[in-house]
Amino acid sequence: MDGPHIGTLPLAKAKPMADAYRAVLDRMNEDFRYDVREVIEKLDFEHKEWEYATKNIDWYTQDTLFFSITG
Repeated sequence: MDGPHIGTLPLAKAKPMADAYRAVLDRMNEDFRYDVREVIEKLDFEHKEWEYATKNIDWYTQDTLFFSITG
């Protein structure tokens, strides 16, 4: 794969995406589990930050997670 590839994800979808990965983690090939756990951890963190900010910071307007995949 030539990279990097840039993508976006609505922050409102970070938790559902993390939950979906978590639900199938035990069925994944062992070779991918470490990386998927890392993604889950990052998505959970971003969700918590987004949730806090939207409730507690009146000027906060960020609603998109940007990411880069390199290979």
